Amino acid sequence: MPTVRLRKASEYPESAQKLFALSKQWFNHDFVEPPAMSRVMAWDPAFGGPHGRAMKRAMAPGEFTRAEKEMVAAVVSGVNACEY
Repeated sequence: MPTVRLRKASEYPESAQKLFALSKQWFNHDFVEPPAMSRVMAWDPAFGGPHGRAMKRAMAPGEFTRAEKEMVAAVVSGVNACEY
């Protein structure tokens, strides 16, 4: 299985640092390090930017609660053996 090196938040440019600060607000949690998937996506803005916008749309208010959507995401990650 292909892997990527999970970098520390301090290795990212200032633009990514701002995104990490926003993720603390989004998740309402003061992370020691940003979530692993956030760091992976931030390393390649051409991929991570559209992915992040799609996630915000998917998690916006709708028929399912955010908790229900998070549960679906967790199950899909588990089925895919995702370590992030």
